Amino acid sequence: MKIVPLQLIINAIETASDEWDQYLDIVTMTIVSLPQYDDSIGTDYESLAERIEAGINIRYFRLPSKFDIHEYSIMEKYISDLPNGSTRDELAGCIHGKGAFRRFKSSIRYYVIERDWYNYLAKAYHSMAIEWCEANGFEYSEEH
Repeated sequence: MKIVPLQLIINAIETASDEWDQYLDIVTMTIVSLPQYDDSIGTDYESLAERIEAGINIRYFRLPSKFDIHEYSIMEKYISDLPNGSTRDELAGCIHGKGAFRRFKSSIRYYVIERDWYNYLAKAYHSMAIEWCEANGFEYSEEH
């Protein structure tokens, strides 16, 4: 079995979107992105998407979607891991309702913990990539 470069999976997780499904092609060790919800896509995409979904091509493995990643839950966990105090209270209050992501980003800049947040997020993505590899039976490499 081929060894999956973990950074490849992490990059896919970081760039996940609502409009694209991403797959790891284990033959070429590349990420294949296919658009969602687009009736105007070409037959090559449609054909590949149909074969992947039908399980005909076992070389493609679906990567976590934006829904699977759920950055909001990562924000909640980050906040709960902060020490008790005004920063934690402020962040906990700012992530509710419309505009939660914008308020959260503004608050981490205000409290000068932006780097800490992005380090935390990177570790969460790293853990997700490892979990994905293990769940799909892949060995992985940390080398870049």
